[in-house]
Amino acid sequence: MKKLFSALLTALALAAVAPSAHAQEKKDAKPAPEIRLYHLDCGNITVTDLNVFSDTDAYIGKSKDLVASCYLIKHGEDWLLWDTGLPASTPRLADVTTRPFILSLQETIPEQLKKLDLKPEDIDYIGISHGHFDHTGQANAFPNARLIIQQAEYDFMTGQTETAMNYHMPAEAIANYVGEAAKEKRMLLSGDTNIYGDGTPKPISLPGHTPGRMALLVVLPKTGPVVLSGDQWHFEENRKWNGVPSFNYNRADTLASSDKLNKLIKNRHARIIIQHDPLDNAKLPALPEYLN
Repeated sequence: MKKLFSALLTALALAAVAPSAHAQEKKDAKPAPEIRLYHLDCGNITVTDLNVFSDTDAYIGKSKDLVASCYLIKHGEDWLLWDTGLPASTPRLADVTTRPFILSLQETIPEQLKKLDLKPEDIDYIGISHGHFDHTGQANAFPNARLIIQQAEYDFMTGQTETAMNYHMPAEAIANYVGEAAKEKRMLLSGDTNIYGDGTPKPISLPGHTPGRMALLVVLPKTGPVVLSGDQWHFEENRKWNGVPSFNYNRADTLASSDKLNKLIKNRHARIIIQHDPLDNAKLPALPEYLN
């Protein structure tokens, strides 16, 4: 009887302590970081020969207006810039012709950052979805940023000649991050990567368009999961019919990556933003407004 009474006292004592310990645990837990998604205008692209976006001649004789978009993600105290658009030297009038494209740029990224009271020095990371000229154009403008890029893409950009790169920029596009001296400024990824440990933002490896292309999954508190396409598709019709551009690096990998990303979007009930599609980007808030 004494043993039973002693065990009962012990259980009561533990029950009294447990809520206090739980309360302390909750008190010590860090609050969830604030997550925001801003849309930046990083250029306009008139495609004078849309058939370059089909290796099965789906768009013979057609043209289309696309956009070059960048995105700024706030994660707690950090700022991550996703893609860097057309070069700052691109004229504000559409008079630059690059093969089947007519290009123009109305505002540079630093000019747009002023609307948020930010400077280029405030950007902590830049993520490059892939090395094409319309995604790497202003990558060297952020002196304190660390580059996030897939290892395969970095190797391709720094190891190929310009003529073999299918619209890739040479290594000069990321000159601030190349070489042994800049090793600490590079975050080279291998596959899907949980950068902060909380699942957002999360680069998704999708090779095919280029050897190390990736998309970005951003989970917002109110909006929910959002996927930034990173050129898995270039416009909605391209996605609908699973089209493959004529200049893609590997067709089989492109189709496999399309399947992977579509399944992720379905399973996460995610909103897809096709980065070059004017309609998708027009639905996003204009600076200084944001999604959260």
